[in-house]
Amino acid sequence: MSAAEEGWEQLLKLLDEREIVLRTTGDRLGYLAPAGAMDEEVTGLVRAHRDRLLTTLTGAGAALAAAPAGVGQRRMCRAHAGSADPAVWNITQRITLRGPLEPERLAAALTAVVERHESLRTRFVDTELGVLQQVLPATPLDVPVEDLRALAPAERDAALAAALDAEVARPFDLAAPPLLRARLLRPAEQEWVLLLLIHHIAVDGWSLATVLDDLGALYRTGGPLPEEPGRMTDYACWERTVVTRDAVAAAVDHWVGALSGAPLAVDLPTDRPRPERRSGRGETAAFRIPAALGEAVGRYAAGRSTTASAVIVAAFARLLGSLSGAPETFLLISNANRTRPADERVVGLLTNSMPVLVPSRADAGFGELVDRAAAAIGSGLDHSVVPFGLLVDALRERGLPLPAWHPQILLAVQSTPAIALDLPGLAVGIEDIPGPSARADFAFSLTPDADGYAGLAEYDADLFDPDTVRGWLDALVADLARQLAVPLG
Repeated sequence: MSAAEEGWEQLLKLLDEREIVLRTTGDRLGYLAPAGAMDEEVTGLVRAHRDRLLTTLTGAGAALAAAPAGVGQRRMCRAHAGSADPAVWNITQRITLRGPLEPERLAAALTAVVERHESLRTRFVDTELGVLQQVLPATPLDVPVEDLRALAPAERDAALAAALDAEVARPFDLAAPPLLRARLLRPAEQEWVLLLLIHHIAVDGWSLATVLDDLGALYRTGGPLPEEPGRMTDYACWERTVVTRDAVAAAVDHWVGALSGAPLAVDLPTDRPRPERRSGRGETAAFRIPAALGEAVGRYAAGRSTTASAVIVAAFARLLGSLSGAPETFLLISNANRTRPADERVVGLLTNSMPVLVPSRADAGFGELVDRAAAAIGSGLDHSVVPFGLLVDALRERGLPLPAWHPQILLAVQSTPAIALDLPGLAVGIEDIPGPSARADFAFSLTPDADGYAGLAEYDADLFDPDTVRGWLDALVADLARQLAVPLG
């Protein structure tokens, strides 16, 4: 090995050992490092290998900015690569627009959104410096327009369904941004359907609200927006300074203590035996917590000085416990993970999942169960700096019996900004379109709206039949209504 190569290897070793974060903006090389980490040895090696560092970080100058991938982004890269159906990570919105839409203006606004938010034009590459996010220059977004007005109604409906199915099933290439694509169809003179797809590595629920808010503002104004957006590269660099080896070790110690001896697999009765490997085939079932019951959830939570999420988690624990027979239920709940004001305008994958272990029954009744759920959520939030998904292998090595099919049960009770799109002169309807794949045994989401909560259950179709899932969802709503003494009409 040459002296230059030995120096390079030594530099890589020191960067890793000392947890030094390198990034670029243009051709400027920057770093974040613990106190004392950038000593004369490291700075000398950085100077000696500056050109190679810049080449690696920027993809030989292709990227306008580069930084290490964030924790969630690295895990998503692995999940995307290892998924039987990578399109499961597509976030799809079917947006119906009624009125005098200007297609060229919409395409320009979509291009401006991609230019404004770096995560939408970021590629992910595995390098000697680890997985990097490289922000590429903005280019005009291709928004195909298809006129369906001449088709008969049945043909038009079939064309819309075929277009949606094709887009939902088409995966993104994480090395080839943009990670947003759009397709515009015109079924009637004053009606348009925008299919908007974004890879989950580029947005979470909070980010999606920001993207649509900015899309509306850019369509209305036609110009740049005054407020600077947050940058995912900034967030990822900050995150690397708090999710350190010491923080990870402390998090492992905490969760080993908190979860030891608990049942970490939810033994639900399945309609078919669990296969050795997931096929990825999934189905979805919509359900609803009606307005009167949704209002009762809020009142009950306020009466116990907690949140609606605690009430809903308690209701799910009762359902899952009744099915498994276990005294406690282990599930992962979604956490927006935006702890700093600077994070509120970041478009990217910040959301993570945190574990909660909740009794399935309580001697003192539902109120005690809600209190226990609130305490579990609070504990999870107190220890959420290090994403739980980052700890799974280490926890298994420490003896925690996390099932091979972890994550098993996911629950998201949305508290993100409302998903809305304001376009002048247009009536807008937004529908979230789930794909035909499953990320877990069950992924439940509940979103508050004017009519209570809109619910969606995504489930593993290798294990469960639609009638089974529908029965469980009906039982969940009925039991919650009984606990809160709300009659269902």
